[in-house]
Amino acid sequence: MEEIQKRRNKSIAFRLGNNYLSKKTAAIHLEEKHGYVLNAAQKRQLKRLEWRVYLIAGIVGACAVLVVIFPFHFSHLLDAQHLNFFGYEFDAELYYMAYAVVMIFPEIWLLNILNLYAVRRICEIYRFPSSTNKDYREQVALLTEAGLEMPARHMQLLEINPYIGLTKFSYYSLLIGTKLRATLSNVLMKFLVRRLLGRYALRIVTDLFGIPIFAFWNAWASRGVMKETRMRIVSNATTTDFLHDFSIEELKQAESKLTLLVHFVAQQKRQYNFALYAFVKGLLEKVPDLNLKHTDEVKIEELFGSDSNENRLVARLLIFGLLVDGTLSVKERLTIRKVVKEDWFPLTMEQMDAILKSYVEGEGLKKF
Repeated sequence: MEEIQKRRNKSIAFRLGNNYLSKKTAAIHLEEKHGYVLNAAQKRQLKRLEWRVYLIAGIVGACAVLVVIFPFHFSHLLDAQHLNFFGYEFDAELYYMAYAVVMIFPEIWLLNILNLYAVRRICEIYRFPSSTNKDYREQVALLTEAGLEMPARHMQLLEINPYIGLTKFSYYSLLIGTKLRATLSNVLMKFLVRRLLGRYALRIVTDLFGIPIFAFWNAWASRGVMKETRMRIVSNATTTDFLHDFSIEELKQAESKLTLLVHFVAQQKRQYNFALYAFVKGLLEKVPDLNLKHTDEVKIEELFGSDSNENRLVARLLIFGLLVDGTLSVKERLTIRKVVKEDWFPLTMEQMDAILKSYVEGEGLKKF
């Protein structure tokens, strides 16, 4: 935890954002509760906020593209430089590339401001965190990290690595694809336009195609921030509510499977996931001596054995672990299909989808 706090203190953006959210949520006073089910008025407020933020994020992305390409096409400030390198002459757009890199920072700052505003409004809608809670400061810090898209590395404190089983190539491909998806999409789109239009594809035409691409990915990033914020608000309470139905005795009987279960879910998510951290923390409160150390990739077949009662208990925990962050990827669905038809499996895929949908829409995670 000290390492996380040091990283927070080094970030000027975090300190400013944390101060902003602390001031804006200081007036919230609410008794701690389970579920965080939204009423109709809160759902309407949330939906309006989402579309407003998507629109503004898209406009920021579109304006960022225009600010970069207009000086290049309508002035001579960013013209290519003619270079001679050991007798080899060529043109290089050095000023343009430097200008484009520099202009990334104002865009990031604007998006951070927008996302922190969205986090603040979500806090007001959910009436969370209450300033009377003993962990109020930590809750504000966690929400600030969500708003700034800082990685939630709390699982590292529990020695859980979601990237076990990935080759170095797969790991870096996943990382680069996540970080540079807007740029890669833009490059692909320019390539397709040039292939379709051939010599008629003017440079300004292909550059303008970047506007909807960057607008979309900015809106998508803000969507991710708002969803992560909501999941950080509800995951602790949802976990407490769900695990309340499990006795310490039955969890201890399945203790040998719990370690495998936790690592399996983390490896399915392939990211440091705060909602999963909240789930694991809830398990540790029930089974404090649970040993989480594991260094191998876990297959779903390893989670289940011949005892149908234990299988049903593990399956319930597995479903919750996969759903608590509000997502169920195609990969996770395909994996679940390997066991969903077993007699001891508590839900069908359709029931899981219905539970996930209602959870994401603010109706709480229905028990099963």
